[in-house]
Order: sequence, then structure tokens, then C-alpha cells
Amino acid sequence: MNATNQHSNELSAKRIALQNTFKAHTQANGFSYEEWINPPAGSFYEGYKKELDEINDEMAPPLTYQS
Repeated sequence: MNATNQHSNELSAKRIALQNTFKAHTQANGFSYEEWINPPAGSFYEGYKKELDEINDEMAPPLTYQS
């Protein structure tokens, strides 16, 4: 396995672990749509969304166009 595939697998594993954390949190505390849309500073939702965005940006970086 080359380094790119290994890194991709690690990111996928992190994303799955993060999703499992989200599932456990919502099972224990319920889902708050209000906090999901506008998460309070330091809340679970704020940290979850930030970490998920970082993983997603690394897995699929934004497209750049050349002119």
C-alpha cells in the first residue's frame, strides 16, 4: 500500500470514528436542530462540525480553476 492510500484510509477511519461519536452523542442526548444550525461556542456540535469539515477538506480539497 502506498502512502496516499494509507493516508486516505486513515482519514476514512477518523471520519467513521467521528460519525460513531456523533451517533453515541445523539443517542445519549437527543438531537438539537437549533444547536446544529447555530452551535454554541465550545459545544459538541461546534467541535464535531469543525473536525468533520477539516477531514472533508483534506479528503476532497476545493477545486481550483486555471484560466
